[in-house]
Amino acid sequence: MDVVKSFLDIVEAVRPSAAVTDFEHPSDVPTVRVDSGTLVRTVGPLEAVRRFDLDTGDVIALASESLGFIEVRAVKKVERELARVDHYPVVARVLNVLMELGREGWEGNPVGTFCVVSDEAEDMYRKAVPIIVSNANVLSPEGKRVLKTLSRLDGAIVVNTDGTIEAAGAIFDVNAKNVEPGLGARHTTARHVSRALRCPVVVLSETGNVRLYHRGEEILKVSPR
Repeated sequence: MDVVKSFLDIVEAVRPSAAVTDFEHPSDVPTVRVDSGTLVRTVGPLEAVRRFDLDTGDVIALASESLGFIEVRAVKKVERELARVDHYPVVARVLNVLMELGREGWEGNPVGTFCVVSDEAEDMYRKAVPIIVSNANVLSPEGKRVLKTLSRLDGAIVVNTDGTIEAAGAIFDVNAKNVEPGLGARHTTARHVSRALRCPVVVLSETGNVRLYHRGEEILKVSPR
């Protein structure tokens, strides 16, 4: 299958609003070029939705020369909602890291944690033990490794909106009246913090499921496994 030629034929026939590919091409369709691993996951399509302000129902083409596939589909509602999330690049990185942990665990063992993405969380949490994190940014390869390591600790991880890790082992106290039926302690706390700070919070449960809360609303639930 000549993916590039087939892709160009499809673009000519369908005229999608945007494309996500892992190769250069001569068409005039607005394109995000990513590596193949990102292309087939959430982030590649989301980057196109965000960059080109696509709406639900707009047609998007995904094509990978290295993997030998082409997909043409409509932008999903959840992709549009995710692209509007505050501080999207940092949230996208946290999502990817926690999804990897959901699939692989830490040294094969399940992990549960949540990450608060906010510059205004300091007055809401306390730390059970002193943990110093210096110059770690989740957008860097080293910061990604640090984030995975910190996920083993009890409590939450607080990430500033520029990607720097502010705290780990953060304990957010939630009043009993805020506990919601059907949600465990971690998800209840995450949702409450997301609502109180009007910020994104990403939660990983030991079952491998990942949820994203934004301003108190659950807008994504995925099972990486």
